[in-house]
Amino acid sequence: MSGTSTIQQSITPTIHHSSSSHSRFAELPARAQLSIAWEIFRLQARIIFSHKFVWFMAGILTYFVVAYIINYNQSVIERMPMEAVLPWLLEFPLSALAVYLSMQVITSEKDNRTLEVMFTTAGSRYKVWLLRLGTLNAILLILAFALSALAFFTFTDIPIIGMALHAFVPTFFVGSMTLYFAVRFRSGFAAGMVAAGLLVLMLMFTDFLDETRYFLFLNPYRVPRRLDPATWNLWMWQNRLGVLVLAGLMLFAALRGMEVRERLLR
Repeated sequence: MSGTSTIQQSITPTIHHSSSSHSRFAELPARAQLSIAWEIFRLQARIIFSHKFVWFMAGILTYFVVAYIINYNQSVIERMPMEAVLPWLLEFPLSALAVYLSMQVITSEKDNRTLEVMFTTAGSRYKVWLLRLGTLNAILLILAFALSALAFFTFTDIPIIGMALHAFVPTFFVGSMTLYFAVRFRSGFAAGMVAAGLLVLMLMFTDFLDETRYFLFLNPYRVPRRLDPATWNLWMWQNRLGVLVLAGLMLFAALRGMEVRERLLR
């Protein structure tokens, strides 16, 4: 049975119960609201990971273990500093995960032949997609905090909250960009290839862009010597706000592209 059908069957008793008692979600007790929200989140996560959540977490943990072993075998003065934690331990694995999961949002529905259901669901189909994408980005944000905390206890002293938020911003952009390409090309595989190619191309020009406000993976903890901290902090905020705006526009364009039913189904 497809993931979409599973969600519909799982929440049907709750909907029927609410309808019979004429109670809206906002009128339910807080405990019931949390229970329904958690159940929907759990089922959406199952669809996103396609029952492979344990394998994804095992892959990320293996990456961390290998990085820790390499770092531990270095001399003390050559071990990973705080400013290197953000790109190598947070942004790289989260961006790779964002590319894969975002390209699967469309592909999994087409493979399971449930994409047609999205266009025949009563009410606004935007709610269905926004719920799916909201769950995806919530998972990435939770993972950002988890990886940041893990790096704090295993590598070096870092600001857990700040590091996680700085890692999530480019991850959100990468996921939105991949989803846009998946809708544009009607292929998750093509979207993943294009997104990965653009990221590799961007990393090739890191030496020219990493000290500017226009670099996607700008590292706020690596302050250039030619700039004063106040200017660098201003550039950091301009970068983060700009990346969030661009990511939001790509997400909006992807949702608008999903209106073309025949384009996605063929």
